[in-house]
Amino acid sequence: FVVNALSASVEIMDLSIPAAPIRVGSIPMIPYGAQLQSLAVRNGLVAAAVSATNNTDPGKIVFYTTTGSFVAVVTVGAGPDMVCFTPDGTKVMSANEGEPDANYVVDPEGSISIIDVTGKAITQADVTTLGFNGLAAGVIDASIRAFGPGSPTIGQDLEPEYVAVAPDSATAWVSLQEHS
Repeated sequence: FVVNALSASVEIMDLSIPAAPIRVGSIPMIPYGAQLQSLAVRNGLVAAAVSATNNTDPGKIVFYTTTGSFVAVVTVGAGPDMVCFTPDGTKVMSANEGEPDANYVVDPEGSISIIDVTGKAITQADVTTLGFNGLAAGVIDASIRAFGPGSPTIGQDLEPEYVAVAPDSATAWVSLQEHS
């Protein structure tokens, strides 16, 4: 499964002969948003992170089977940039970057979405999205502060980029590489 940024589609490739890959299918993501950002595959399920047409709006995680059949689509935070499965395969995590528009008029909160994929069907009720605003004092080190124009909140300024999950699937780490 390959991200095709030019056509905003998931290309399904047959790698039986690694020196001569063959494209065997394509899944368009345009119905779900503007840009395909990331893919993850596990246990016969493909998860695709798709940014909204307006990148400051909430994005989608789109699920298909590895044979190309639609499973579900759920809404996550703005700008889902990276998607991954937990090692135990029970959850999908999305780093939702929440980048501002070019003029900082709209600056959504960065967030992490956790999607439970253990049920028979994946629905919006299986999505938990966590932000950074409103956390208890001391959770975020006091030396970390918002830098963006217009006095953003810490949640607006922190922009999750990547997620790494511990082998036991109990802990995740998120990089905030664009925070000044």
